[in-house]
Amino acid sequence: MGVFTYRARDLRGELIDGTINSESIMEASRVLRAEGKYVLDITPGVVKSMESRVEQIRTAEAARRVSRPDVIEFCHQISVMLDAGVPLGDALEAFNEVGQTTHFRRISRAIQDEVHSGATLSSAMARWPRVFPIITVTLVKASEASGTMSLMLGRVAKYMTKEQKTAKQIRGALAYPCVMIILSLAITAFLVTVVLPRFATIYAKRAAMLPLPTKIMLGISDYLQHHWIPILAGIGVVGVALALFLRTRNGRRSVDWIKLHMPVIGGMYRQLFLTRSARTMATLIVSGVDLLEAVSITCGITNNHYYQTLWKQVEFDLEQGRSLSNAFSQSTLIHPSVVRMISAGEHTGRLGPVMEQIGQTSEDELDDTITRVTQFIEPAMIAVMGAVVGFVAIAMLLPIMTISKVIK
Repeated sequence: MGVFTYRARDLRGELIDGTINSESIMEASRVLRAEGKYVLDITPGVVKSMESRVEQIRTAEAARRVSRPDVIEFCHQISVMLDAGVPLGDALEAFNEVGQTTHFRRISRAIQDEVHSGATLSSAMARWPRVFPIITVTLVKASEASGTMSLMLGRVAKYMTKEQKTAKQIRGALAYPCVMIILSLAITAFLVTVVLPRFATIYAKRAAMLPLPTKIMLGISDYLQHHWIPILAGIGVVGVALALFLRTRNGRRSVDWIKLHMPVIGGMYRQLFLTRSARTMATLIVSGVDLLEAVSITCGITNNHYYQTLWKQVEFDLEQGRSLSNAFSQSTLIHPSVVRMISAGEHTGRLGPVMEQIGQTSEDELDDTITRVTQFIEPAMIAVMGAVVGFVAIAMLLPIMTISKVIK
């Protein structure tokens, strides 16, 4: 079966350009005539005009700016309309008539055009990997074979909603310490470079015997004022070198190791990766996706080198005939209680529901972990910020407290 580009007129006489999948030109022409189209020209392959190429470039650019809520809304609305008995083509057309973001409108219209041209929804979505994750395309493809597209799209929307919620929780937990660190550095820099030099002038005129903390801060202040250019250059060089290193395989591996072993934060990341993996596996297995394919997709969405290595090993073990629980039992990244639950699911033939239970339990534990991390980080950051700023303040005010000795 090949792809043919055609130009035709519809029943209203309007000019139509499109593509169609067919065995031959004769068969493609017959299908188009049956749809009420008067064929003007039909050519093997995909022929794009200059206007269509420009439109394709614009659509590809729009795909980079599509947000996850747009995709969730798309899956949810199409699911509702299909469940109500609306044909897929009409559902896509109705969706494109309602208000939505400009960027996603281009993508959804491109999908609508392909579906009207005879393509499946999964193949049309697969053309936009930046917009639709691989798990979405896989589930839709499975639903096309089983006839459960409305149910599957609803499941996809639910899955992505949970993933978005989890991502927001992690960002929220990490945003506070980042803001506090930046604020602490900014206040310290202001005190050292602006406020402290004015005190230094007062102390220098009196040739005072300054306390050790004051001498340390004055030395730092003087060094920063006279060497700020090489310091900024050094920071820039280190920043560029670090950015280049993080793009390498060893750099990403180092960051992933730090995420898993960092005090306090490490437990949160471990819980996050377990939640994401279990949730993905459960969604795929319950939807009827082959276990090996489910493991391969889960490996792809796990954004950590060590968990990806684990899933690759699991995939290899399954190919060798070993069980899923046996593969997990060799890793320290999976808690023994989780391995026992997976083993029970395999023996009872209820691996999908068991993975759903693991995902839900892990998600609840992740919520508790994020709450504990946030409660710990807030006072810790306040204490660190207070210690740094307090030391600078004491260094400035300590000589004033002994002003009688200074004047004498």
